[in-house]
Amino acid sequence: MPGKDPGGIIITMLIGVAGGLLGGWLGKVIFGVDSIDGFFDLSTWIAAIIGSVILLAVYRLVTGNKRNHRHA
Repeated sequence: MPGKDPGGIIITMLIGVAGGLLGGWLGKVIFGVDSIDGFFDLSTWIAAIIGSVILLAVYRLVTGNKRNHRHA
């Protein structure tokens, strides 16, 4: 997702990993897939990317842009 993230590179990487796991879990729950086919399968990458984008969007909504707010 473009734009500055509220957490920094380490938090963004952790959210990406957690989002990949979330995407795999959602694929299993929604589509009834027993397991992801393999690391190099396109469905694995798509599920991980979608899960990561969802989790990062939720993180941005929850944390907002608190750092850039200035009190006058």
